[in-house]
Amino acid sequence: MSAKSDIITVREGKGSFLVYSPQKYKDPAWAPVFYNPRMKCSRDISSSIIQAYARLLGKESLVVVDALSATGIRGIRYLLENTAVSKVILNDLNPRAVEIIRENVEINNVSDSVEIRNEDAVRLLASLRGIDIVDIDPFGSPAEFIDPAIRSLKHKGMLCVTATDLPPLLGKFPKTCLRKYFAKSILTEFSRELAVRIMIYFVAREAAKLRRTAVPVFSFYHSHHIRTCFIVLRRETHYSGLIDSIGFVWYNPSSLDRKAVNLLDFRLAGNEWLIGGPLWISNLASQKMVETVLEIYRERKQNMDLCKNGEKIVSLMLSENEMPPFYFTTEKLAGTYSLKEMSTEETIEKLVNAGFRASPTHFEPKGFKTDANINDIVAILRTA
Repeated sequence: MSAKSDIITVREGKGSFLVYSPQKYKDPAWAPVFYNPRMKCSRDISSSIIQAYARLLGKESLVVVDALSATGIRGIRYLLENTAVSKVILNDLNPRAVEIIRENVEINNVSDSVEIRNEDAVRLLASLRGIDIVDIDPFGSPAEFIDPAIRSLKHKGMLCVTATDLPPLLGKFPKTCLRKYFAKSILTEFSRELAVRIMIYFVAREAAKLRRTAVPVFSFYHSHHIRTCFIVLRRETHYSGLIDSIGFVWYNPSSLDRKAVNLLDFRLAGNEWLIGGPLWISNLASQKMVETVLEIYRERKQNMDLCKNGEKIVSLMLSENEMPPFYFTTEKLAGTYSLKEMSTEETIEKLVNAGFRASPTHFEPKGFKTDANINDIVAILRTA
């Protein structure tokens, strides 16, 4: 392996891994093999999701495909930390990545449970069938991998997808978003949530064309990426809520009003409204899955040195998951309506005292979700 002096050993979860030193490469994309230490928190959560999936569905002897493995950290952690995982296929097209994967597999003594491949991820996925879990974690957009990943899964298999191409999804490049995900993104104070909802819609759409149903069970935003996980059903009629879950967002940047509009109820709004979508307008996760992930995360956090922020993210997801879509921010409300900006906690307390439901959101520290409409929110904040 070249550039041996650039390689260091890091510990993550239950494993030790060789990686190219982040100090030597300011951008992880510049390293001979991609490794981003900022993704540790996401990997901590993802490993707990694997365990929650196995626990809730009573699964054992799971076969996992990590289709874009890079150093192999994610897939090896799945194997080390989840007794239900019996085999992991680690794949990367980069020959240097395959070299470092082999070394990491040996270091962690998991050679008997790992199959290493050096193939194009789309071709690999297209050749597989009956897989329990497929993890797609590319540098950039996952769009091209979704179709073959869905085809490779068995009934009630799980698909986990990462997207790091956030500017198009956040509304900064709506034409690019339309090209990649067949949805129009819009720039709002709640664009992080819209990005997740567009990604869920895209995966659900890709499944539907294959006469399958992708049910979102865990979706979140963190740092520079979004992460969505689905149970994939190999029949389309089993999940009757699909049609009701696809729609559009209407957003009025002057009043900050917003609406989720079902696809079948869509009609043109007035000129003052921005329209984004199609996107997912139902819950972003299964409440039972989030509860189980939180339970597992708390069981593991001390023995495995898990990211403290990971527990906070999952806890906030639990509180907000069954709230109406599209969070508000205290900052935007104060600026638009010339209000004194309150803390998120104080804002939520006032809304709850007024008889509305309200919760913080993991998407934004100054954000909150509520079933109050914009007029009610402003009226309550004005009387503070």
